[in-house]
Amino acid sequence: MLAEVENRTRGKHVALPTSDKHGRDFYAIVLKYTAKIVSVRGVEMLDDGPLPYLVDECHGEDGKGSIRKPSDLCEFKPGTDVILLGHAHPPSLRQVNSVDVSLRVGPIQKTVRAFGLRAWRLATFGGLSAGTARPIVEPVPLVYELAWGGMDLSDPSKPIGEPRNYVGRGVVRDPKAHVDMPATQLEDPSGARIPACFGAIHRHWQPRMQYAGTYDAAWMEAKMPLLPDDFDVRYHVTVPTDQWSPTPLFIDEPIEIVGATEEGVLRAQMPRLSPRFFATIEGARTEYPTHLDTLLIDADSRTIEATFRAAIPLPRKLQLIEEMEIRDEELPA
Repeated sequence: MLAEVENRTRGKHVALPTSDKHGRDFYAIVLKYTAKIVSVRGVEMLDDGPLPYLVDECHGEDGKGSIRKPSDLCEFKPGTDVILLGHAHPPSLRQVNSVDVSLRVGPIQKTVRAFGLRAWRLATFGGLSAGTARPIVEPVPLVYELAWGGMDLSDPSKPIGEPRNYVGRGVVRDPKAHVDMPATQLEDPSGARIPACFGAIHRHWQPRMQYAGTYDAAWMEAKMPLLPDDFDVRYHVTVPTDQWSPTPLFIDEPIEIVGATEEGVLRAQMPRLSPRFFATIEGARTEYPTHLDTLLIDADSRTIEATFRAAIPLPRKLQLIEEMEIRDEELPA
């Protein structure tokens, strides 16, 4: 029986046993802080924030849409993921057909252009192109369903799809059959046909899928049910590469979001919290490394979720773990 985790922080935690590709067993402790943006740069730490997520929370009633909030269940994530949820808001005093939404957190800088409703037209040299956008009358959801992508299963023997976004719009076998159908509303400002969005991506989408490893006959014979030898922990990175910092970010990185709120600009900064994870095993107290690995900003609810984790190697006898503790301290700015 494992000792309970004593949580002395302002966050909420879950702790679950897991193992890596080498078969080593760990106790993964995941800690999530939640804050409410209450003023210019000012935040209020919340006691009633959510627990770390054990499964992906998806858009759509059937749970088959794009990911809204990704699962936090893994023993280690490299670097820091930055995720933005919300809507693109047009300026309040004038009518526009498009609006740019930008996200800036430390080295992460990204812009997505949101359009009003528009329909597909046949392109001059084949394929589809988006027609003229109507004025934006309602905020545009920042979801992959409105970005470039999609999947066409009209010929089950030869399915086609956009491996970076299987739920989007535009990938079709017969362009003529999709004239006047709803076109993309989220684009890269350069006009490049990429899935332009700020959300998390599914495990079977690229670039995550390339890090999943090889599940072939040799794996089934020698390693199943362990992960394959070529599994890469970057598989746990839940965002496109332009929303991931290989070097972990600090929790108090200044946040600036433009175009995703009614007032136009949203700025915030978390306090410089520094959680610490400890375990006492056979009388020896050890601190385990951690870093900010996920920063999720919900511009609609004006909340920020900051996630840390630590992996504690499990001894052969679980009762040898006498104590586990998380505590935090606020460092000077």
